[in-house]
Amino acid sequence: MSPPEVASITPTNRLSIPEGRQSSYTPLVRLAPRLLLLAALLVVLVAGETPERTRFWQALFDFGHAPLMGVAALVVRDLLAARGGAWPRRAPVAAFALTVGLGAAVEALQMLQPDRTASLTDLSRDAAGAAAFLLLRDGLRTNRAGLRRLLPSLAGVAVLAAASAGFARTAALYVERDRALPTLFALDGSWWERELMTTLDSRLTPGPRLARLDLAPGTYPGISFDEPYPDWRRYHRLVVEIVSDLDAPFPMAIRIHDAAHNQRYEDRFTRRFIVQPGENRYDIPLAAVRRAPLGREMDLSRIRGFMIFTRRLQRPTHVYLRPLRLE
Repeated sequence: MSPPEVASITPTNRLSIPEGRQSSYTPLVRLAPRLLLLAALLVVLVAGETPERTRFWQALFDFGHAPLMGVAALVVRDLLAARGGAWPRRAPVAAFALTVGLGAAVEALQMLQPDRTASLTDLSRDAAGAAAFLLLRDGLRTNRAGLRRLLPSLAGVAVLAAASAGFARTAALYVERDRALPTLFALDGSWWERELMTTLDSRLTPGPRLARLDLAPGTYPGISFDEPYPDWRRYHRLVVEIVSDLDAPFPMAIRIHDAAHNQRYEDRFTRRFIVQPGENRYDIPLAAVRRAPLGREMDLSRIRGFMIFTRRLQRPTHVYLRPLRLE
């Protein structure tokens, strides 16, 4: 007995894509995630904000231009290579040029934002990141052997290291600053201290035990200490020691502020004192610093700076400072 015949069913509603169009749709669908990634990277560059206004975060965001635009360059390269024809051979150079162009467009857009400015330095980091990532990709994926394979990778690493130099220096500064605790500033001429100190109508001459502060006539001559070690909660007082070889008493003051400071006088700690001839020690209670701002407490975990100064100085003078420390 022969098996029953099975009727063949031919679907009539199958969606058919013309052959020419199908070849153009497939790469677009496959590369859609990369297009979204490229768009996201550009949004970060245009609108990204640092969580804290500190040297560390600024240096990290500055360096971030390099890896962000490096990834963007790889995405652009893959998009160009997917077009076929002669593009795979030209893709690295074209991707570099287009990525730098995107970086220039981002810098131009930042000129339209009130709190941003265009930066040629950022554009150079964009170019360095694009070049480094394209070179690294070429070194890792090339079929060449020996030195010809190694050179692009070494060049990419060198370019990326150069782009990260500023961030590396800032990170080293923070390490040295934190290592000095409980001394905030030894005033001994250390490279990292010079980065964090600003003299205002004055000149500081470092020394091993005493630093000389020469004050010129001005409204607020003194010295400002920016971004000391920020967390003072474990300590009870800030110790300031001043030595005077003058014949008469001399008025000075200290001010301290935290990250939330709104630049108003009532929103910081300020204390005046009289420098007597000879040795002077001033213990600044941190409990008083915490209670100083009007309507709020100062955040002792986010101290951002302090300043030692005088006001409306009429004639040049000088004092000597010992290392500033927490106890």
